[in-house]
Amino acid sequence: MTGTHMTQQDYERLKGAARDTALTDAEAVVLVNREFGFEASKIEILHEAELDATEPGARCVKLEKTPRPPMNASTDWNYIRFNVHCAPAVWYYEMVNAQLYQVCI
Repeated sequence: MTGTHMTQQDYERLKGAARDTALTDAEAVVLVNREFGFEASKIEILHEAELDATEPGARCVKLEKTPRPPMNASTDWNYIRFNVHCAPAVWYYEMVNAQLYQVCI
């Protein structure tokens, strides 16, 4: 899948449930580390996501960036967009409702 694995509508519902209180980067790193075991020093928390804005019939995929601070309403209702830096590559991920997804951008 290109872009994000959570629709903007679902993210807005999560944001409301989390009372518009984004996680700090440190809180998000701890959550990602605890859930998936990535080395904390290698995790970079992002505050925006790429949404698929491709028009029907288009030949190329068009992505638009939108603000998406990390949110956590409960153990199975959350969203964190992050990168993991492992030499020589960077891996792109999302945590969506306690599930790990690789992001293709």
